[in-house]
Amino acid sequence: MEHTFSEIAVKCNESDMILIGIGEEFQYDWDILLQNKRYQEIERELEEKEKEQKKEYRWIVPFIQKMALEKYPDQKLARAYQNLHKLVEGHNYFIISISTDDYVYRYGFQENRIVTPCGGFRQMQCDHNCGGQIMETDEETYRSVLAYFRGDIELEELSEPVCERCGQKKRFNQLGVSKYAEEGYLTQWGVYTKWLQGTVNKKISLIELGAGMEMPTVVRWPFEKIVHYNQKAFLYRIHPALYQLGENMGGRGAGIKEKSVVFLANGFV
Repeated sequence: MEHTFSEIAVKCNESDMILIGIGEEFQYDWDILLQNKRYQEIERELEEKEKEQKKEYRWIVPFIQKMALEKYPDQKLARAYQNLHKLVEGHNYFIISISTDDYVYRYGFQENRIVTPCGGFRQMQCDHNCGGQIMETDEETYRSVLAYFRGDIELEELSEPVCERCGQKKRFNQLGVSKYAEEGYLTQWGVYTKWLQGTVNKKISLIELGAGMEMPTVVRWPFEKIVHYNQKAFLYRIHPALYQLGENMGGRGAGIKEKSVVFLANGFV
């Protein structure tokens, strides 16, 4: 049976609550940046200067990535998020996303209904998480990297930001730094778990968007558990390969074999 976006919209309209799980497939296409001529020049210069000077300059790449997210939008991903917003607007919804591109914050969703446990580009931290502190983005460094990207200053003029407390490197608060500071999302995770408590015996639609096996304990398995225990729950799992449903869901679900971004981007076409 072919399941359509319109069918999902009807199901959502009939539901008391909607839970969206955004997976690793639902991510900014970094090829947009890699194909940029100026960025290709920068990659070559970074390699050459690091060999010549025995100094690490690659710390600037995340700042350039942050710039790319804003300056070179992923149009297909943008349409997908716009349609997702139309889908949940006016409903009691929550979004949990393991994406780190922060796109989920751009398209009108209420921030108190979003949790991003893998972090993103909106906050920074000490690389060693010396004090469990979350910091604002270092705007001076960001502006300097943008000036370098434009060709206004030289690479050697850039200074890597450091933690004011211990002098270690300052990084974006993302899963993957030496000691990821979970403090960046834990407060909102509490809001999410409290929202989940309210789903008991409620008619709830769950929608997984490209959630594979990178972090199944965050989206896939918890979503299946909700459907297993809540007889009024129904799950749509959208993924090009891992769309299969668990056997313990009692038939209350549908697997859609398609790329989630494409499926959603074409939703209202």
